[in-house]
Amino acid sequence: MATRQPRREDRNSPLDELNLADTAVFGFSWMLVMAVGLMPIVDASLKRSPLISMPVAIAFFVAVASGIALRRRYTWMGLVLHIFGQIVIWLSIFCMSLAIALYAAG
Repeated sequence: MATRQPRREDRNSPLDELNLADTAVFGFSWMLVMAVGLMPIVDASLKRSPLISMPVAIAFFVAVASGIALRRRYTWMGLVLHIFGQIVIWLSIFCMSLAIALYAAG
């Protein structure tokens, strides 16, 4: 038996799933969360005591807002993992940079 090959116009292109706006939101939110995690080093270089409330609020709202912006691209479980992942990455970078800032301050 011969199998029927799909016509060229019936095939899905890999570019069909590439949405530049969603990719930009995804990448920018991850970069912003990682940059906010480095705020204690910036605070230490400006001779201020490291703050925790403002970076927490920024990281939380960036994670949730990017999840809302990406909700049509991912499933609910994917969104939960995206938000959780951003908060966990922010927390690990923040703790590391806070330790560096406190060590450098003496």
